[in-house]
Amino acid sequence: MKRNAVMFLVALIFATILVPPASEALTVGGVVQQPLNLSTEDLARFETTEVRLTDLTREKKFNGVFVYKGVPLQALLRTASIRKEEGGFNKEIDLAIVVRNREGKSSVLSWGEVFYRNPSNVIVAFSAAPVIPHHAKGCNQCHGPEVFQPALDTLKRKVGMPKLVLANDFYSDRSLEEIVSIEVVDLKRGSALKPSPAPSVTKLTITDADGKNRQFPDLSKYRQIKVDFKDVGDGRGFHGHKQFNGASLRELLAGLDVGPDPDKALLVTSTDNYQGLFSLGEIFLSPLGERIIISEQMEGSSKVNKNFTLVIPDDTAADRMIKTVSKIEVLSLQEKPKVYIISMGCADPNLLTLEAISRMGKVDAFIVSEGMAKQFSKYMGDKPVLFDPMLNYEPVFKKKNPGLKPEDAKKKLAAQRAGDMKKIRDTLAAGKSIALLDHGDPTIYGGWQHWIEPEVGGSYEVVTGVSAYNSANAMLANNKVYSGIGAFDAAATDNLLCNKGSAILTAPRSLAANEGLLKTVAASGDMMAIFMGLTELDTMVPLLKKYYPESTPVAIAYKAGYSKGARLVRTNLKDLRKVAEKEGERMMGLIYIGACLK
Repeated sequence: MKRNAVMFLVALIFATILVPPASEALTVGGVVQQPLNLSTEDLARFETTEVRLTDLTREKKFNGVFVYKGVPLQALLRTASIRKEEGGFNKEIDLAIVVRNREGKSSVLSWGEVFYRNPSNVIVAFSAAPVIPHHAKGCNQCHGPEVFQPALDTLKRKVGMPKLVLANDFYSDRSLEEIVSIEVVDLKRGSALKPSPAPSVTKLTITDADGKNRQFPDLSKYRQIKVDFKDVGDGRGFHGHKQFNGASLRELLAGLDVGPDPDKALLVTSTDNYQGLFSLGEIFLSPLGERIIISEQMEGSSKVNKNFTLVIPDDTAADRMIKTVSKIEVLSLQEKPKVYIISMGCADPNLLTLEAISRMGKVDAFIVSEGMAKQFSKYMGDKPVLFDPMLNYEPVFKKKNPGLKPEDAKKKLAAQRAGDMKKIRDTLAAGKSIALLDHGDPTIYGGWQHWIEPEVGGSYEVVTGVSAYNSANAMLANNKVYSGIGAFDAAATDNLLCNKGSAILTAPRSLAANEGLLKTVAASGDMMAIFMGLTELDTMVPLLKKYYPESTPVAIAYKAGYSKGARLVRTNLKDLRKVAEKEGERMMGLIYIGACLK
């Protein structure tokens, strides 16, 4: 069994990393060892289950009755292998699982409701079949068409896949269609357990999402509920049948105006820092939520004390039973909107990182060039594109508007740029995040810094990736065309850098502004990699000849990272311009110079 599971995981990893999905991507990421990128076809390869859901929201909107076929979320997360960082609270029961769909809606689930309930309770569906009433043709005998026809029509609708289905929720508000990302979130709100006996608690404190506190010295005035509890744990095994009386957690929260917000969760902490997380959905939307209680009763006796105990009688394991509860916090897991600057690799899609795919699944809109939008459409889905940043690049703008006078072109370009900046501000103000897709490593001569950074201030995050420098290094080390970076190991690094251990990344204008650096590098014999050098050969070559002999070896890595078109050309400083002009490529080339290249 273990061997089969390992072979399946290996096959799935290769399928999700090396082969572009046949349909829109669903990413599984966050606190996992192996992020996943799955299509509906990939989901069908797992062991599947079927559940039936009557889709009715809290607003009493009926969306049909369907039988869904899908994969238990448990199975997906086990394949991705959840792994918390070392240190702090080491159990998974305080982890949150945030599922987002294409519209930007999200549902928060707790680790416990996924792993301490039956696997079919939460599935990711890839197909749906309507449940047609047997007597649909005779509906007019008891209802008019204004009643039965809308209900029958909704069974004909196309259900957006993949779909998160929570089979045991009474209301379907958390069952999201067209989900694009599943993220395991570690709130990192707790520290390691304190090695001390369980002390008594004098009061219970509940803090709402706005930071307002309310203290409960006792719960005797609240309606008491009796629940049966099977005390069984994954570690200690079965420890008997017990009964508890206590107040409904749902009632306590409802009295504080806390309701079934899908973006919020509860973090429950004991006096010794034992803690567990609960989604508001499992408390308010599932019938089992009514049976979650806080008891002041000592285990196994009728004695009442101040040791508030959270009891979840319907979990399959008792790990989320929290004794000596001291505080309960309502937490929002809705991220603040931001702009993600995402590296898409320097060339072919196989240089795209799983982190990049995961981030694309979380955003609501894109800033992307027309070419990249076509290349990565499978990962973008049908989310809106705000604008093409290349159209704001002056040479491209002039080419698109050849008949404009210089002054008119300047005004029109300024107005176009201002309009695009407004699109960014309006999208962020609406609470939506944006992805700017960039080539290579965005932190190495990334053009976005000149226009995005001043606009969004601190509301951005860079998702780094494979630079042309990485791929060109591998080509140079192997002395042949190479489109990936897998063979770029320590030995190759020594060969590339001639055991000197230094490499200088620069650009022609930077060299012209700092000839002292150029002189020092030339004298030391270290390697220098020059970005954007092919466009500045007329000024750069004479500058290099001031400090390097004409016999100094030079290499040009053209289209690094492309499986088609990548090539390595070797020459010397004397013939650099002639060789480059013969090759014809004026943009996509990284120039290396240094004595050790020979």
